[in-house]
Amino acid sequence: MMNPRTVGVMELGQRAYGPDSTLEERAAIQARVQIVEDRILLLHEIPIQTSFSVNLMFDRFDALANDWDRFGYVIDLTDAHRPDVATRTTLKQRVLRLSPRVVHMSAAVGGNALMRAMARLVAHAMGLPSVSVHATRAQALEEVRRAVAR
Repeated sequence: MMNPRTVGVMELGQRAYGPDSTLEERAAIQARVQIVEDRILLLHEIPIQTSFSVNLMFDRFDALANDWDRFGYVIDLTDAHRPDVATRTTLKQRVLRLSPRVVHMSAAVGGNALMRAMARLVAHAMGLPSVSVHATRAQALEEVRRAVAR
């Protein structure tokens, strides 16, 4: 599996990205969303999420999954901090649009117990029917593979 940080785009910093972001920064944010396998996407969340970054990532997500009637995805939250209220609202709106086609979403959270609890709570609140939370991206991907194969 390809590491989103090494796809030939710039490294992102620990800051909030907004409409003033450069084209290179926008491309680096979007490059963190990619197809891993048929009907499986990876979204590697940036450290400090904003409504702007969420929309950039989900615009790419939508484009990649556009032709799929059903799919699963891994969201890697190992670098992410808890988003603010405005960002959570944007995130919920974007996920709700996809949820009818999502067969499973797995979150990778590392060893962060708070992020583990929040990921599960937020995912269910967003209407995702099948959710799992894992320590590693590999574990999360394996669970999505199983769900998509069903």
